[in-house]
Amino acid sequence: MLQFLKSSLPKPNIFAFDEYFIKAFWRWGLLVYCLRWPLLLLPFLLTGILSIGFVWIEEQTTRDPLFVFSPENARWRYERAVLTQHWPLDEQHFWPGKSYDYNGYVDVIAAGRRRKSNFDPEGVARPNILLSGYLNELERINEYILHNLTVSLQLPNNNQTLQISFTDLCMTYAWKCYENEHITMLQPKGHWTGSGGFLKAEIVELAKDIIEKEVKITYPIGWRGTEPLYFGALVGGVHLTDSEGHFNYASAIRLTYNVRDGNLIGQVSERWRKKLAEYLTDKKEPASDLLEFGLYHNMSLPEGLQDVADTLMPKFGGCIFVLFLFCMGCSIVLLSDTSSSGKQTIIGIDWTRSKPLLGLAALLCPLLATLSAFGLLLWFGCLYNAIVNVSPFICLSIGIDDAFLMTAAWHRTCPELKTSKRLAEALAEAAVAISITSFTDMLTFGIGCFTTLPGVRLFCMYTFAGITFTYIYQITYFAAAMAFAGKMEEFGQHSIFPFCKTIELDKAKTNFEKLTIAGSSSVSKCEKEEKQVDNSWLVEFKKCWNEEKKMKEIDMKDEEEDKDLTTNTNPTTKQTFVNRLFREVYGPFLLNKKTKLYIFLCYSLYLLFALLGVSHMEEGLHPKELVKSSFYLTDFYVLIDETFWREGLQLQVVVNNPPNFVNFTQRQRLNQLVSSFEDTEFTMKHNATMFWLNAFDAKIKEDLMERNISEPKTLSEWHQRCLEWLLSAGGRRLWELDMHWIEGFLVAFRFQIGLRNYRTPTEHTNGCRLMRSIADSFPEFNVTTFHEYYPFSDQYIELKPALYRNCLIAVLCMGFIALLMIPSWPAAFFIIAAIVSIDIGVIGYMSLWGVNLESVSMITIIMSIGFSVDLSAHITYAFVKAPEGLSSNERAIAALETLGWPVFLGAFSTVVGIMVLTLVDAVIILIFFKTVFLVIIFSLLHGIVFLPILLTVAMPNEGCVCQIEDGRK
Repeated sequence: MLQFLKSSLPKPNIFAFDEYFIKAFWRWGLLVYCLRWPLLLLPFLLTGILSIGFVWIEEQTTRDPLFVFSPENARWRYERAVLTQHWPLDEQHFWPGKSYDYNGYVDVIAAGRRRKSNFDPEGVARPNILLSGYLNELERINEYILHNLTVSLQLPNNNQTLQISFTDLCMTYAWKCYENEHITMLQPKGHWTGSGGFLKAEIVELAKDIIEKEVKITYPIGWRGTEPLYFGALVGGVHLTDSEGHFNYASAIRLTYNVRDGNLIGQVSERWRKKLAEYLTDKKEPASDLLEFGLYHNMSLPEGLQDVADTLMPKFGGCIFVLFLFCMGCSIVLLSDTSSSGKQTIIGIDWTRSKPLLGLAALLCPLLATLSAFGLLLWFGCLYNAIVNVSPFICLSIGIDDAFLMTAAWHRTCPELKTSKRLAEALAEAAVAISITSFTDMLTFGIGCFTTLPGVRLFCMYTFAGITFTYIYQITYFAAAMAFAGKMEEFGQHSIFPFCKTIELDKAKTNFEKLTIAGSSSVSKCEKEEKQVDNSWLVEFKKCWNEEKKMKEIDMKDEEEDKDLTTNTNPTTKQTFVNRLFREVYGPFLLNKKTKLYIFLCYSLYLLFALLGVSHMEEGLHPKELVKSSFYLTDFYVLIDETFWREGLQLQVVVNNPPNFVNFTQRQRLNQLVSSFEDTEFTMKHNATMFWLNAFDAKIKEDLMERNISEPKTLSEWHQRCLEWLLSAGGRRLWELDMHWIEGFLVAFRFQIGLRNYRTPTEHTNGCRLMRSIADSFPEFNVTTFHEYYPFSDQYIELKPALYRNCLIAVLCMGFIALLMIPSWPAAFFIIAAIVSIDIGVIGYMSLWGVNLESVSMITIIMSIGFSVDLSAHITYAFVKAPEGLSSNERAIAALETLGWPVFLGAFSTVVGIMVLTLVDAVIILIFFKTVFLVIIFSLLHGIVFLPILLTVAMPNEGCVCQIEDGRK
């Protein structure tokens, strides 16, 4: 096998620091050997101390999805603050749909259960919920919730226990709870008059007459006398029978329960809301056989995210177990016997050179690092969120990747050297590889810490700390474990049972001994005798530190001697099967001219489909994909998607600078404003607009026509007439909550626009953009718009700019690191090209795989930049550092022989580790799996397929040039 000694390496360019890393790690290897006991134990002690930070994890956990998934500087925060400023929450003056700064709401959607019938054999259509049977059932459940669904409250001063119901907790208007009276209004009109016989006939007739004249059940706005009632947000999936808005079919009815929040009453309200959720979403004992319910309250989404996290954490244990078996298997070295014909036959395991305990140490390293990092950040008061639970998977994969590189470097050292020297050479050879892996990933996630999305920032912060500790523990704890494993190999001890020594193959008497205790021979006798001298660690440290002089001697060796050493196989170096596989089979096959042509065609197709996917990339994640499909919130999103997201929701439009209402020009501009909102693809027409000004204008005309009262001539007169009208207006309890008066002047007002086509994240985003652009086009009114889904829209709006910004910065930083660590300008440039190619592939195929751009996929795209550097840089560095005088194909084969197998193992172990994520019933976790899978697969393909071919084509004379230049010198 080719030995990459320092003196044979080409001189680095003036910006490359790889040689300094090699020298530093060579010396560090000697130091680790001398201090192996402290370096092995101190990480455990430090982890134990830092893990105390987990004491504060509960109080520092944030479950607010508006904080986690929405940018800190998002526009919706200002827009909601405007509504709160003008119309602060008043628990005794409350009407549903008018306030957005409280947590005491429960939103319920009721729909008939799908049933197969002759008209619908598949059971796809929803039954008509307006039928008496469904309405009676819904009314029964509503009455039970209002009066019989209770929670107990123990009074602090005595042993009395009170049963608290909705009517004790509700927010009121004029001392009356909102009790979903629209259920009764939707009943047949005979149901209203109490036809059971308890009313006199004359009263029944009078009631019927009033109902017929005063009550109009129309869509989207009905009327209860002169008070409008917006049915668009109460009845979903309607079928209209005429142009006036009458309807004879609806698929769903919406209910709302609003309770007080804050301090002691808030705790009771929260218990009541949770009990209501349990009652309506119980699958074993459903509340109704006729109806099914979707329910949402302020803690539904946080509970759903926590449910995903609770499901994910046990899978982490499965991931560890799978990786444990994988690491154990990869640490095994096979023992072969040469027959008389010269053919080698594998007969067992080399228990001297195998390192199963080192595989266990490799697994413990990132686990210790994760505990240390998380504990430290929690100790410093950093917030925590369930999305961070994915971070340990990343740290685990990176730690194991580095362990494979270090172990492979160990096996390439000469077994006849002392352990201290072997460790120094192994760390020196792996120095650049593991440093590139860690530094690039640290930098990638470090850049992610500065994004405006708190969820992404928290994830990147914890992952950055985890990778940092992984790197530190890798060169301390794991290096010390390598020292102990090397000592066991040096003295011929069994790799699993140190108290037992292995025997050479020819000394094994039985097959059992060949299978269980056979191994390679240990070091020479003279070295064993030297090792029997009992030196203190300080004496041994001084002795090892003197090896620095030998480093200088190595640097001064003759080049011809180096060439002889580096171009011939060292007879003392043990070769493995995979080395021969990459050198004799895979490398020549890959670099064959026909293979290169086929690979070029495959890469062209890869890039073509990737660009196609990029062009079709969509932003946003459907809210139901944030939780498990079995979680009750999924039913709510399914029902609202079938009904109210199609049409019916309301947009709040606030005019912060009211016009002069008696000025014709300004009134025309106000009318244009309203028309602009009504005439879009995302809004319903004028008949869905709830605007008090229309009712007041009708009142002014009525006064003029019937009472001969002239129209207001001045703004102050207009204000006075408006205030007088509010005292007796039919919709007073609605309209007064849409106006903000100060000392008799209207300083702000709002109206509501009906929304439609709000089903997908893309429609949410485009609708939000359009509504805001319309508002901005009327600057004289200082218009503010708001909808409860704006926070998610702002996340989608911020995603692409944040992604482009972070990717650009990360690629530039990765390029800078590549220039520092790779002693070849062209090779560093090809690494940057590989990063761009991998990122394009990940984004494109992610889109083709049905993954939209959102917070989780953005995290993995950022992560892909660091991962893509890792595998590509390993192969490129090995290519550049290959022995001089070799052709480009030989250099590529040497690079594949050296690092192809550990690179493959690192990638494969990551894929194996994340396979357990496919067992989680949550789209958000599957998105993480898909994107990480694409990152690893494409990085691996670039590392061991595309890049070697590119390097041989683009740098055909690299080795020859280096040799000629050195000869001139």
